Amino acid sequence: MDELRKMGKNILINDSEASVLLKYNIDVTKCNSLDEVLLLIDRVDDDLTDAEYEELDYVASMLAERKYYMGVNK
Repeated sequence: MDELRKMGKNILINDSEASVLLKYNIDVTKCNSLDEVLLLIDRVDDDLTDAEYEELDYVASMLAERKYYMGVNK
């Protein structure tokens, strides 16, 4: 399992998630929050194959879960 690293402004993400996002031109280092990253994922409008959609959806669900648990601990 990849370790979480801080990228951008307090965005915790692992290397595999970051590489998937870069594949779809989402640069986490330019984002201010996980909400912004999730919005950019939602706006990906390429004609995705099922495998690409599942890959991006998996990353989105992991980030949404991380956002939830980070908010619970505050």
